[in-house]
Amino acid sequence: MERFEIEVNKKGHLTKRESFDLEFKQSFHYGDSLHFYVRSLVGMANNRGGQIVFGIKDRPREPVGLQNDKFDNLDPTRLNAIILEYFSADLSYSIDSFKWRGRTFGILSVQEARVKPIVCRKSQGKQLREGAIYYRYRGETKEIRYAELAAILDAEREKEKKLWMSHIQKIGAVGPSQVHILDTARGELSVGDKTVLIDSGVIDKIKFIREGHFVEKKGAPALKLAGDISGVLDADRIIYAESAYPYTTAHVLSETGINQYEFQAVAWKYKIKGNQQYHTEVTTGQKSKINKYSKAVIDLIRAEVRRDPDIINKVKRQFSTWKRKVNQ
Repeated sequence: MERFEIEVNKKGHLTKRESFDLEFKQSFHYGDSLHFYVRSLVGMANNRGGQIVFGIKDRPREPVGLQNDKFDNLDPTRLNAIILEYFSADLSYSIDSFKWRGRTFGILSVQEARVKPIVCRKSQGKQLREGAIYYRYRGETKEIRYAELAAILDAEREKEKKLWMSHIQKIGAVGPSQVHILDTARGELSVGDKTVLIDSGVIDKIKFIREGHFVEKKGAPALKLAGDISGVLDADRIIYAESAYPYTTAHVLSETGINQYEFQAVAWKYKIKGNQQYHTEVTTGQKSKINKYSKAVIDLIRAEVRRDPDIINKVKRQFSTWKRKVNQ
């Protein structure tokens, strides 16, 4: 995606107009406005990606710049919480600012979604409607029309068909007995009847190799596993708790958009506490400890919510039933 650049005519008016990948706002606000911004980002992601530019006056379109530092102080976790709570998938977005003729402008950029459509799973006032699919048309974001939705569904089916054909061809080339399954969301590799847990840092590298273009030395393996291993780490280094488990409970709640009780239910359901893939205790004093979590916890929760948007409520009900039985 090309970075937005300001171009004006002799009257000082912007030469570019709003389009399917470009939206202008004069100022940036918090509160309910954040839901509108996220809706626009989702609409663009359901199309081909795009940008919201803040600091552009309407009628006529003049680059006046932002009048305060609200945009510069925007915490991404506020947008993340809305995305995770109200939509069926994450967004790949960025927050940037730039200066032009001494004035400051803000940009929210979003990439085209890898899996479409992204669906609104919860209503919020007049901003969001449960079950709606928002789509960016030329100059406006609104609920998708049949033609665009049909095109998205056809494209997704074609992508899935090609992916299955590619997998089947690879399995046929190496033989079914030599094929193992890597779950990058949970960080698990199924090898026969055993499961190997892989460190999140290694998972990130594997994703990078998978999604990019990687040239390996002829005959050299991309990843070597040996023995019964739980938590595969580089052989030449040790990962300390702070780097392997960088998240506090508060961080996990902010990143996933769930509350304290919901996280207790999730931790119970998926046996997170005491599982080295997800959790460790860090000693902070002679008698004090704090819980720290790996990125795999956040990936797990997001993956489960994508699989079933109502999973958090279901887990809460199961957790409440279990607590009542224990306390009887």
